[in-house]
Amino acid sequence: MSKKLGLRSLLKSSTGTFFRQLLAGVLQLVVVVIIAREYGPESNGIYTMALLLPSVLVTFLNLGISPANAYFISAGKIAVNTAWNTTINFFLIFSIVGLCLGAAIIWWFSKIWFVGISPLFLWFSLLLFPVSLLLSFVTSLFQGLQEFRVFNLILLVQPITTLIVIGCLQLLENEEILWLLVACFIGNIVALVIAIYFLKPFLLDLNSAEIKNDYGAAAIKYGYKAHLSNTLAFINYKADIFLVNFFVGPVGAGIYVIAVQIVERLWMISQAVSTVLLPRLSELSDDETTRKLLTPIVSRWVVFVTFICALLMSVLISPFIAYIFGNDYLGSVIPLLVLLPGVVVFSSARILANDLAARGKPELNMYASALSLVVNISANIMFIPKYGLTGAAIATSLCYVSTYVYIVYMYCRLTDVAVKEVMFIQVPDMIKIKTLLTRN
Repeated sequence: MSKKLGLRSLLKSSTGTFFRQLLAGVLQLVVVVIIAREYGPESNGIYTMALLLPSVLVTFLNLGISPANAYFISAGKIAVNTAWNTTINFFLIFSIVGLCLGAAIIWWFSKIWFVGISPLFLWFSLLLFPVSLLLSFVTSLFQGLQEFRVFNLILLVQPITTLIVIGCLQLLENEEILWLLVACFIGNIVALVIAIYFLKPFLLDLNSAEIKNDYGAAAIKYGYKAHLSNTLAFINYKADIFLVNFFVGPVGAGIYVIAVQIVERLWMISQAVSTVLLPRLSELSDDETTRKLLTPIVSRWVVFVTFICALLMSVLISPFIAYIFGNDYLGSVIPLLVLLPGVVVFSSARILANDLAARGKPELNMYASALSLVVNISANIMFIPKYGLTGAAIATSLCYVSTYVYIVYMYCRLTDVAVKEVMFIQVPDMIKIKTLLTRN
């Protein structure tokens, strides 16, 4: 007999994760609003570009250890204390390599890659790299353990702490960009300390799974595929901002990033569900029937709910930006509207990508990311010089749509699930979900 779908548990965990991520998103948005209004578009662009350096290093140098931890722990293949010991060894190596690489980038390439950004800001932002890297590793352990209460708490700590520090800066009338980076650094440090504190009890449990001495090799074998996919996806997410700064300058980047930061809040729905779904699907590795039923239901409902939220956003966004950010940022409205279609369909791609990863086939997501990267960079270079910020939005939206089409194709080909099953809400869905929730 197939295992239960566990929709009630999935819904409960996803809802809790979503609302905590929503609160974190609101807090992050408050930070964005304060920086945008008090510091102006240029400073906002400089701040965003400075934080891009540690983000790039974390993405390029984590080698997929985080998704490997989540997969192997949730599947019951490795003990959390073994994963932790192995992860720390990786962290030490990656940190040294990343700090050296970051220093080389600042020293030789900052004037080319980070136009208009002071090297001082880049040097300080480099300190964020090892902290952010370790924080991502630790949170992946909680995801694998399906301890979403702690996972979500850590998610909230960073923006709360950052907001408090920035609030203090405002009271002191300090408008130095460097201190904004200090606030972000403090937020990450506090989140990391709390994460390690909550992790300690799990490290004492020696019976959680079979302890394997070769986990490092297994983690790299699984993780490098997810790593390449995540790296390419990160480049896709950030290429438009980087190229806007290159072609238009920090002011344009500061305006465009507002559109990106707002529209990506729609992904909180798919992100919350994906966080819970990946370990759940990994548990179902021996139950294909249940997995083929669960993923399409989640996929089509996530894209439907995201679509409704996108419609509301399209109606309210213009007065929202004018009132919250000020008239200087009204130039972000059109790019945001152009980004909406791609963001909506990509929410479904996130769900299907987690299913592929849970099947031990993260390389399929890597191929999708490679395809969309080519589309993204080519289209950005083509459209930004001619259409400015709107051109960047067109290119990025095309990138998301192309990724979605490819992942849907690969998922349906692999599972023999009909395309309509993952894309469109069906008439019996409401009755089916009600029945399934009642049974579980």
